[in-house]
Amino acid sequence: MADVQVNQSPGGGSAPQPVESGGGSSAAWAIVVIVLLAIVAWFVFGRGMGGDGDRDINIDAKVETPATPAPSTPAPNP
Repeated sequence: MADVQVNQSPGGGSAPQPVESGGGSSAAWAIVVIVLLAIVAWFVFGRGMGGDGDRDINIDAKVETPATPAPSTPAPNP
């Protein structure tokens, strides 16, 4: 009788497929996201565009007070 050798893949399925990696596009997206986060952080924390954050703003606000004060309680309905 002849010896027969049968090689089976683990799990009983078909032969394993080669793994494809799309690392190039993922790395590019990661770099784009990091750069955008750095720009946003620069504007938020560094007060971008050369501002020091301490500005003296003077406005001329005129508030007129009424001649007679308003009643503190509403008038009763007749």
